[in-house]
Amino acid sequence: MLKRYKKFISEYSGKVYLDQSLARYCVFKVGGKADLLVKVKTSESLIEILKLVRNLEIPYFILAGGSNIVFDDKGFRGLIIHYLADDIVVDKNKKTAVVAGGYKLSELVRTLAKENVGGIDFLANIPGSLGGAIVGNAGCYGKSISGVLASVTVFNIKTQKVSVILPSKIGFKYRDSVFKTAPHLVVLNAKLRLAKDSGQQILMRIAEEKALRWVKHPHQPSAGSFFKNPKDTPAWKLIEDAGMKGKSIGGAMVSTKHANFIINFKKATAKDILKLTTLVKKKVALKTKVKLESEVRFVRYDGKVTTY
Repeated sequence: MLKRYKKFISEYSGKVYLDQSLARYCVFKVGGKADLLVKVKTSESLIEILKLVRNLEIPYFILAGGSNIVFDDKGFRGLIIHYLADDIVVDKNKKTAVVAGGYKLSELVRTLAKENVGGIDFLANIPGSLGGAIVGNAGCYGKSISGVLASVTVFNIKTQKVSVILPSKIGFKYRDSVFKTAPHLVVLNAKLRLAKDSGQQILMRIAEEKALRWVKHPHQPSAGSFFKNPKDTPAWKLIEDAGMKGKSIGGAMVSTKHANFIINFKKATAKDILKLTTLVKKKVALKTKVKLESEVRFVRYDGKVTTY
């Protein structure tokens, strides 16, 4: 074991897991083993770890819900930080709530519904956590999380300071934010703008949408919609027109149910997914002249993060 790993284990106050399979931690169910992994339940612990790995020069990746990422088949030579903080404080007027970045979106919407508070129902059936949703500006049906944010609290790894950022300073775009290109800014929590609503009605709408998704979307492991929708034509249509619906490489396949879903149908590897998505982009570009952009990030074994 590397000396810096031993030092981290001796200095960190929590439990450290060794040689953990990363396929267990992402919805795609692919990836090799991480040298080190910790599960963090408070923002204070997260900051403690980030300061420690910076001093020890250990590569790291902060994992939230694992919904829009694919881990390298080689695993990860460093520390995976699984951020699970799920505390929430709703203001007395129920107009805003401060929510930890590790809170799962599905659970968050249902928790607020119990208080007859809504305004973020569209997030209920999106896999992943609040922090990851903010990084990727997650959304559906014409809505994005940026539209319900009042502010975001971040830890700047370079300056070692915590600050509050307004949405106007985050550079939100369709399925994008400044956090994707500024990994030194780590989302700790966010203040969400809410609206009073009937909890029963909220849960009913969520159930209806979930049933619709069950019919329209594949059930095998996937990252959800893989490519961003271009301005004029949805990605699934471009992929179908390019003749790629049902195409497979290794254990990865373009779903026959929804062409913008790449599925793990038979023990796929990250390499299979990379080869297939590269082929899809090439065929779509040849057929339609449109360059597809991925929503999914690839976490390399050496700590570098790229898009497919």
